[in-house]
Amino acid sequence: MTDPTAAIAALLAAGEDRAAFDQLRAGLGWPGGKAIPPTELPHWLELVADLAVRRGADPLAELAGAAVRDPDSPDRLYDLGYALIDAGAPAIAASVLWRCLALVGDSEEVVCELVSALESAQAYPDAVAVLEDRAALRARSFLCRYLYAFNAAMSGRLDVTRAMLAQLEPDSADDSAENEGLRDTIRGICERADRVAGACPLDERDLRGWHYVLTGGLVLHQSPYGFDDPMHGRYAWLADSLPRVATGLERLARLIAPLELPCVYAPPGRDHEIVAHAAGLRLGLPVAPWPAVGIPAPGLVVMYDLAQLPSGDVARLVQRRPGQIVFAHASPWTTDSPLAPDVTTLLYQSLVAPWGAHTIVDPGTGKISEARADERTADAIADEIAASAGLDEAELEADEPTRWAALVTRAWPPASGPRSRLWAGGPVSSSRFA
Repeated sequence: MTDPTAAIAALLAAGEDRAAFDQLRAGLGWPGGKAIPPTELPHWLELVADLAVRRGADPLAELAGAAVRDPDSPDRLYDLGYALIDAGAPAIAASVLWRCLALVGDSEEVVCELVSALESAQAYPDAVAVLEDRAALRARSFLCRYLYAFNAAMSGRLDVTRAMLAQLEPDSADDSAENEGLRDTIRGICERADRVAGACPLDERDLRGWHYVLTGGLVLHQSPYGFDDPMHGRYAWLADSLPRVATGLERLARLIAPLELPCVYAPPGRDHEIVAHAAGLRLGLPVAPWPAVGIPAPGLVVMYDLAQLPSGDVARLVQRRPGQIVFAHASPWTTDSPLAPDVTTLLYQSLVAPWGAHTIVDPGTGKISEARADERTADAIADEIAASAGLDEAELEADEPTRWAALVTRAWPPASGPRSRLWAGGPVSSSRFA
């Protein structure tokens, strides 16, 4: 049998870093990596160190090297696991932290970091299992109780989440603001689930219902591709189109019209500017300048892609003000975002904007060509969006208008106040492509 570590080492020697990482994640990553015998773990961690050196991640390489030299040190393994989460390799981090946990027993610090890695890897049921087996730790740790409730919700187990909410109540006057924020997250999930009870089935196909329960936001459009299994309405790799943007704005207009908002705001960035101007045309609202300081409210904040929101503007939108609605045409579903829009047209894994450079495949010949980016002004592209008739019926066949109407009746309009994050994956993530 071929030694997998030797095969990965050969790829690294050949300069095939991407292929080496893919095989390293497949072998060392969760869940398979937790079964690696302790005596073999240093060989895998040495590959982590070698790859980190090749990618210029010297601090990570040093931590991996320290764990290779002392693989039974909980401190070395914990530090490496923590760094791997930050480096975007949570599945590998989880296996490293699993070994650390085996050495230290039920340490709150290690359990919580392991759960953090599993959350980032979208292995929510496994995070629940780790905490479910540690009732004594949950009894003495508020954070572990919160993580148990949250990951249960992300696994579709709202009965557990509701049961844990009572155990998150403050037990002293010294309860921290951080604890209150975590408690509010769980309380919000439970309240939203109660609000849509009877209107949403909250089964594995109910993307919109679960998205609302977990984030408080609404999804306007569901992808018809792989709807029954595995995608359930999310897009994987999407070459976006102007008609798709137009469809989102048309549906947004029906929600927004009764609210009588005074204007549209666009965060900095050409993509946001294009969609904001199209929204202004569709809604008959002026586009106001993005404020250099302060809060863009009241009004409609319009983004093209939530992932492109400048980091400096996140804090200005987390706390929703009265008369403020945040809309993102597209939101990623394979990574967490620091805030959830009130409304998003669609969820995607990988996205190319309609005006961006993209690949074209001729349906007749199969020939592949490259289309250049659309360099027209933002106003010119916005005019075309506003004039578009939107998506055709085939693209809309998964949108379930009856379910949508029932959800909107219970869930709209949103309340002001702090908004949840946009959590990656969730209970409808029966298949992942990240």
